[in-house]
Amino acid sequence: MANRLRPFAALTVSAALYAVLFANPAAASPTPSPSASSSPSFAASPSTSPSVSVSPSATPTPTPRVPPTGPFAPCSAAKALADVNLGYLYAYVVNADTGQVLVDLRGEQATPSASVMKVMTAAAAIEVLPPTYRASTNVLSVAGQPGTIVLQGGGDPTLSRMTGDSYTTYYLPARLETLAAQVYSKWSANTPITKIILDSSFFSGPTYNSAWKPSDRTNGYVSNISALEVDSDRANPDLTSTAYNGYRSTDPAMVAGKAFKAALGDLAAGATLVEAKAPVATTVLTKVYSQPITTWLAHALDVSDNTETEYIARHAALAAGLAPSFSSIQPLVTAQLAKVGVDTSGLIMKDGSGLAQADRVNAKMVAQLMVQVANNRSGLGVMEGYLPVAGKTGTLAGRFNGPNAIAKNFVKGKSGYIPGLYSLAGIIDAKDGSRLAYAMFARSTNGKKVGYLARPALDSAATRFYQCGGGLTK
Repeated sequence: MANRLRPFAALTVSAALYAVLFANPAAASPTPSPSASSSPSFAASPSTSPSVSVSPSATPTPTPRVPPTGPFAPCSAAKALADVNLGYLYAYVVNADTGQVLVDLRGEQATPSASVMKVMTAAAAIEVLPPTYRASTNVLSVAGQPGTIVLQGGGDPTLSRMTGDSYTTYYLPARLETLAAQVYSKWSANTPITKIILDSSFFSGPTYNSAWKPSDRTNGYVSNISALEVDSDRANPDLTSTAYNGYRSTDPAMVAGKAFKAALGDLAAGATLVEAKAPVATTVLTKVYSQPITTWLAHALDVSDNTETEYIARHAALAAGLAPSFSSIQPLVTAQLAKVGVDTSGLIMKDGSGLAQADRVNAKMVAQLMVQVANNRSGLGVMEGYLPVAGKTGTLAGRFNGPNAIAKNFVKGKSGYIPGLYSLAGIIDAKDGSRLAYAMFARSTNGKKVGYLARPALDSAATRFYQCGGGLTK
């Protein structure tokens, strides 16, 4: 054919730009103000290359680090925990070395979770998915239909329509331009592509959660959870563009199909797009793979990516023999956490990300999970390396300032926010050498209110935990 698709140019980016972008991803693009469980944060992703797993960051060692010997001297956190900015507070702190409960403030009372819920989803995924697990996106040819192909989604929200030096928040994702180039190189039919079937049947159930607000989608906090999607369905995911737009559509499969058709160029210029399940008689023409699940987990917890977490939950559900839908998330997490001794009585998971106001956890169960992480029970220790580090990485990079700066590098935690609730949970390498597992939820309820000042108040409490270590008392 005279007007067939031209070969794709190699994707490159300068080493200097790569270093700057990955050193300070937050500077790459504006971040919407929070109106959901977290605001989108970005890690640069300049080009497609062989898959690279994200290794957990090393646990910092406090200086001086004195091994605990004998009874700990009492050290109170009462003042920090009584801060009016914490509203109605739920808190639970455990010495992960000894199992001693140091703080129990409404520890078994149920509360909304915000993005702290992501650690529950991540733990289940770590238990059931091998670290090498990847999602694939396939292109199928159809027997007896030489001009028809199927773009079959495999549940990869990081699949990208970016070209050249453009990049998104996801690290080295598979690209549609790569997939299209592979189709072009394998295409042997005498006719152009006249029909592209868009198959998103890899997942089941509703694609948007009834427990989420419609504004969560339009504000850019979460997408429809479709098995066929590009760039988590952001309207303009290009972090090199001043016109970046996190708005999500109502039909991500069609958005992906239009982008794929454009990537195919003249080979599919007249093709029609049809959303349907792939015919039975098909053959895999080519495919691309996502980064391994460890990369997804590290990014989802670091920047609190709601969409990515929901995809992780679906893949984990499939691996556990459950339907890849919202309804499987709570059974999945309950079963997997029971295996490591975490009591999930009272757990309600309408989603995997914590965005739903109807979610319920308690501080004790989250802290119990963090004990298992701190002690690397059943391989859960990898999660510690995925948690943001105070004053250093992810959602905690800009926190723990002023008097709280003494706890920088030593407090690790998953933060969370939904209207009316701020949360923080994780692991602390305390000043006295002990290791603490903690969970805190500051909530507007029972006549008390929380606002943005709950964040530094939570930091102050965590800092006090760091100072007191094994001698901590309420």
